[in-house]
Amino acid sequence: MVRIFTVLFLFLALHEQVLGQAVSDSLKPQHQLGFAWQQGIAKSNEVVPVSQHSPLGVELSYSQLSLGRRAWENCQCFARVGGYVNYFTFRNPVPLGRTMGAGLFFEPLIHYSGKLYFSVRALAGLTYLTRVYDPIKNPSNNHFSMPVSALIGASFTAHYRLNSQWNLAVGAVYNHISNAGTRLPNQGMNIPTVTLGAQYALQPVVFPDIRQWQPARLTHRWIKRALLMGSVRVLPKTDKKPEMALPVFGINLVGGYRVTRSHAFTAGFELVDDRYFKEQVKTWGLKREVDTRQATILAGYEFWQGRFIFAAHHGWNIIRPLKYKPATYQRYNLLYRFRSGITMGMSVKAYGENTKGFSLMAGYTL
Repeated sequence: MVRIFTVLFLFLALHEQVLGQAVSDSLKPQHQLGFAWQQGIAKSNEVVPVSQHSPLGVELSYSQLSLGRRAWENCQCFARVGGYVNYFTFRNPVPLGRTMGAGLFFEPLIHYSGKLYFSVRALAGLTYLTRVYDPIKNPSNNHFSMPVSALIGASFTAHYRLNSQWNLAVGAVYNHISNAGTRLPNQGMNIPTVTLGAQYALQPVVFPDIRQWQPARLTHRWIKRALLMGSVRVLPKTDKKPEMALPVFGINLVGGYRVTRSHAFTAGFELVDDRYFKEQVKTWGLKREVDTRQATILAGYEFWQGRFIFAAHHGWNIIRPLKYKPATYQRYNLLYRFRSGITMGMSVKAYGENTKGFSLMAGYTL
C-alpha cells in the first residue's frame, strides 16, 4: 500500500503540473522518448557468493514538457514529467538475481536554451526483485526481503543537442531499493551508476520568452499545516506467533514562517501510536501492558519549490514507551500542496543512517 501511494502521489502532483498549463496557456506540451544504459560503479560484498561485478541496467522513458506560464509558476522552471521502465541485473544471480520496475519522474531543466543543457531528476516507482531473503534458501541476502519494493532515485544529466529533435545524454544516477522497514531484514541497496543515452523529441522544442514571467509577490508568510500519517510494518514470525502486519499511525502539526519564497523555518508537535512496537515488546517477554503512544517536539527547515515541499525536522521524544529507542530522531517529508491547500506526501523517520519507518501523509496546509 505504501509503495502504491508513493507512485499515486507523484502521479497526482505531476498530473496537476501538466494540466495546470493546459487550462490557461495556448502553448502545446512537447513529448520526448528516451533510452539510457546504466553502468554500476559499486557492487555488494555482503552476500554469498560475493558479487564480482557491479550492476548493469537499461531504461526506457516517455516524458512531456509543458511550456505554459502556469506550469512554469508551479516550480519557477521548465520541467519534464513522465514515466520510465527499467531493468537491472546485479550480475550475481544466486543471492541477488535481477529487478524490473516502473515509475514516474520529475525533471527540471537547467540552462535549457543552449546547445548544451542540464537537468536534475527525481524519480520514484515500484520494482520486482527475483531473489529475496529466505532463512533457508537465501540467508545472506539482507538487502531485500519483499519481492515488490520501492525504488527512489535522483540524477544529474548533461544533454547535448545534435539537432532540433535528437539529444545525447550523459550523467550520474543514484538509485535506492528498499521497503523502508516494512519487513525485515531490510538493509536495502544503493545503486550508483553512470548513464549514457539518447533522447528524441517528437516535435522541435521552442521555449517561450520568460523575462516578463515574474512570480506573484509573497504575501502569505505564516505556515500552518495538519497531517494525518500512517504506515504498516511487518513483525517477523517467531516460534510462537506468525508474521504480523501492524499499523503505525499518528498526527503531525506544524507551524512556521517563510523567510523567502523558497526557505522556511518550522516547528511543531507529533503524536504517534506504534502498534508494531507494542507487539514487539510482547516478543521480548514483558508481562505487563506497554503504552506505545509517543509525543514528540519537532523543529527544522523547509524548502519550498513551487508546490513541492521538502521538510527536514529533528524530533525530541517527550513521551515514549519504556525501552523505545532512540529518544531523538529525524523526520524527512516530501509533500505536494494542491491549489486547494490539500497536502499529500510521504515521510521517512530515521536515526542517523538507520531507517525507523516510512509513512504516508495527507492533510491541509494554510
